[in-house]
Amino acid sequence: NEQWISEGISVEERAKQAFEIRHTARLEARAMMQNKEEVAALQARDQEKYGNPDGPTFEYLVEKNRQKGLEDDAVYENIIGSSNRTNREYNKKFGVKQEKQEAQSP
Repeated sequence: NEQWISEGISVEERAKQAFEIRHTARLEARAMMQNKEEVAALQARDQEKYGNPDGPTFEYLVEKNRQKGLEDDAVYENIIGSSNRTNREYNKKFGVKQEKQEAQSP
């Protein structure tokens, strides 16, 4: 993100790029999972939660942030910030250890 800022990339475009990196990683991780039943369970969860078996769309995240009361660039900054966080419930269920992350200011 810092590099993109130095390159003059708009906050909206940075949010789209951060989202795409995260989304691609999600799909690649699922493709590498050996237990296809776990993959199906994750897809079912995402379908129920986001209306999409592959997780939230960029548009979904924009709308969710607007519903939280965020406006303008704050919507996109929040998407950038959330692109490097994982789901606590998933981590607990599957034993994923996560380092404590400091809150990042936009």
